Amino acid sequence: QCGIPKGKAMKYRIAIAPGTDESPDFGVIVPDLPGCYSQGDDLEGAVGKAKESVELWIESMLEEGLPVP
Repeated sequence: QCGIPKGKAMKYRIAIAPGTDESPDFGVIVPDLPGCYSQGDDLEGAVGKAKESVELWIESMLEEGLPVP
């Protein structure tokens, strides 16, 4: 539980960068949450990892008593 009331979903846009031949992973950043980023082996994995990253980012901010945008 990350401090968000159950049933209250928060939505954030993500930016996804496709991989290259050298680095095939998809990179993901969450522009509204500074320092919140992730990567995945494929598009589906990248989106799933982004959701996990957002949850952890919010949890960390709440634990520190800092505001969440």
